[in-house]
Parts: sequence; C-alpha cells; structure tokens
Amino acid sequence: MALGYLCKNIPLWVKSDDLTVLGFAGAIITCLGDWLGRVHPHFLWVAVGGLVLNWFGDSLDGTIARYRRAERPQYGFFIDHTVDGFAMAFVAVGFGLSPMAHLDVALFALICYYLVVISTLTTCLATGVFQVSFGGVGPTEVRLGIIACTASAAVLPIPHSVVMGGEITLYDVIIASFAVGLLVTVITHSAKTARTLAKIDPPRY
Repeated sequence: MALGYLCKNIPLWVKSDDLTVLGFAGAIITCLGDWLGRVHPHFLWVAVGGLVLNWFGDSLDGTIARYRRAERPQYGFFIDHTVDGFAMAFVAVGFGLSPMAHLDVALFALICYYLVVISTLTTCLATGVFQVSFGGVGPTEVRLGIIACTASAAVLPIPHSVVMGGEITLYDVIIASFAVGLLVTVITHSAKTARTLAKIDPPRY
C-alpha cells in the first residue's frame, strides 16, 4: 500500500533509473556513515538515512516502472540485480568498518548473501520461479534489521565481550547468526530444488 501511494505521488520526471541511482547512492552514504561512526556514534544516523534512501530507491525503481507500464524486463532485471550486488557490498563493508562489528564477520555475511543471490538466480533460470523472500524474510526485512542495529548503536553503548582471547560485539553475534541462517537457507533451498529438478529432468541412461 505504501509503495502504491508513493508511485502515485512521485513526479513524472523521476524515472525508474533515477530511483536505481538513488538507491545505490544510499548504499554509499550508508558505508560512509558507518565508517565515520568510529569518530562519533552520531554519524551512524547518516548510515540510517542512507539505508532508508537505499530501500526507497531499490523498492520503487521496478514498482514505478510497472505502475507506469514502462517495464523493460531484460534491462531492468539486469540493472536491478547488478546494482543490488554492488550496493550490498557497500552496506556490508560499511557495517564492518563501523564500531558495531568486525570486518571479517561482515564479509562472511556478505559471502552468504551472495550465495543466496546466486542460488536464487540459478533457480530462476532453471525453473522460471524467482523467489526473493525465504521464511518471510526478504530484502526489506533485512534492511529493517540493519537499521535497527545501527540506530541502537547510535544511542546506546555497544556491548563487548571477550571470547577465547578475542573481543566481539553484540552485533558481531547478530550478523554471524544471520549469516549462518542464510547459509542454512541456501543449502536447504538448493537441495530441495535439485531434488525437484531431478524428477523433472531424470537421467537418460
């Protein structure tokens, strides 16, 4: 409903590609705000604003094209997912450069995210079904989770613990748990898809 309202009220001079650029700019702003969060936590609000811009642009670029009946299915699909891949890299690296988490944990989550993307796209090619949400969790829910973590870190002290001689934060644990969840999801989804395709396309010997 919110996207429908926005589509009706966005000026006609704003094109789908403009929203794609806005979403990507939001990811860069997020990365910058997270990095500056090491200087002062208040800069994390810049990252929150960047995430909102990223959601706005990424959610509306395709939606507004469909609303205006100006779809470009092949071009739009390619541009949307290519830009999303780069945008998520900026968001993840920014999180790892922030005071919230360690870079290696953030990069592990990014790798798991890319595995989900690869599985989703290969499943689409093999079956014609494009699935963006798993277990009720999709791109919007992921962004909301990152926004919640970032906003919390902007106003509250970041909890730290020492485990096996190394320091970890609460957000390290959250991001690592999320990454493991992605990994389990992609393994489960891939196995299920493989079994289904094996029945549709059995061996010929």
